[in-house]
Amino acid sequence: MRACSFVCTIIVVFLCIDQFYSGLNWWRLFIGGFMIVAIWTDCERWLRYKIRHRRHG
Repeated sequence: MRACSFVCTIIVVFLCIDQFYSGLNWWRLFIGGFMIVAIWTDCERWLRYKIRHRRHG
């Protein structure tokens, strides 16, 4: 996982916690959704490699 994805993951976690405590904010959910898509596309190849490696390892 690259550093950018790690930072985005932390931000998404804090956004989820903030949504829980301060109420629903659609703009923050929208930004969080973009971050989740960015994390997924960035880490998809890495995740597939790890999953394949564990199955065959």
